[in-house]
Amino acid sequence: VRVFTNAMEKDLLKIAARDLNPFQNTTIAYKTTMENTGEAQLQQKMEELLDLDDENMQQMLTPEERARIAGGFGATDESTVSLLMEAKRLDNSLDVDVDSNNVHAHQNHHNNHLQDIVNEGLASAVRSSDYHTARQLLILYSLVATQADEIDDLKTRDESNEIDNATAQKARITHITKENFCDAVVKTNNKGELQKHTIPAPPPPPPLDTDRLRSATNSDGLLAVLGAAQVLRAMQDGGAKKRVYECVSAIDEWVDHGQNSVAFRLASWRDQLAAQADLKIAMKHDSSFMAFVSNKAITNRKQFARKLENAVSEGNFQSLEFLKAINEIVSKMHSPCLRLELLQFVLGLDNRFSVAHLARSVELAISCLSMRATTTSAD
Repeated sequence: VRVFTNAMEKDLLKIAARDLNPFQNTTIAYKTTMENTGEAQLQQKMEELLDLDDENMQQMLTPEERARIAGGFGATDESTVSLLMEAKRLDNSLDVDVDSNNVHAHQNHHNNHLQDIVNEGLASAVRSSDYHTARQLLILYSLVATQADEIDDLKTRDESNEIDNATAQKARITHITKENFCDAVVKTNNKGELQKHTIPAPPPPPPLDTDRLRSATNSDGLLAVLGAAQVLRAMQDGGAKKRVYECVSAIDEWVDHGQNSVAFRLASWRDQLAAQADLKIAMKHDSSFMAFVSNKAITNRKQFARKLENAVSEGNFQSLEFLKAINEIVSKMHSPCLRLELLQFVLGLDNRFSVAHLARSVELAISCLSMRATTTSAD
């Protein structure tokens, strides 16, 4: 006797995608957070991932609704990539249809279906407070947005090798490591793989607007993911580079005054304490009084300014080198205040982002740019 019929499944899919507030499995949610992940619980979470390529899902749900399922409840990497590729191809086809003779219309014509799909998924991930699905969506979005042609090429090669339909239908992306979604090597049927590489890295993907989502959560894991999306956005639109030069100029001016006046440094220290209290800046410790009495604050800020300047002046700003430079700066911060505020400003993040939050966001942004689509021979 079939208790759960096809009709019931279709009704459930509609409700889950349109009306139901997304949620995690409560029996394992406490052990699948960013800070506390158990191997058994994460394995169960992966086994519960839904297949967005399922015939009922494709027939009953729009791409936006399938994205909500992916973000709110979890979906396999392979089917999520398929969903994102579908949106990417739609954007590409609409771009081709733009009248090339109408230059003004072409310059102001933007298709953002891919970004819209991902934003739908991220919104559901925030509602279900699911760090893993949010992280998965951001990494796969970065991959599809920058390497869609390579992914299509992998599919073409599979088809040219005459993989029979039965085998192709069974092919599913497998996670080689189980620490998180999309880690290490992601492989399909031994014919093609999506693999992490450090070089050469693609440019940042088209920017995602996550301002509203960041204000809607206090989850450390989700802030790391949404912060990474903002870091990539600041790189892609050039905002971070412009703000770096503004910060360097401000620091140099402060250093000039501070070197000539202890009173100025002490006034600066009092201002920093007031800012930490009034703005609730995400700090573990108050600014050190002795650092301002001595020359330590001046030395720290001088070094910080030069490292920031070098980060945007060496090589391509829209590359891993910038992120690595920022990551190195963050890793050597101990009790920053002004330096933390300036990094928040440079990357477009609010004052909830502590040094730890910044480090996680930058590391995830590095992971997003380190994913590569490559091919391998069959085993």
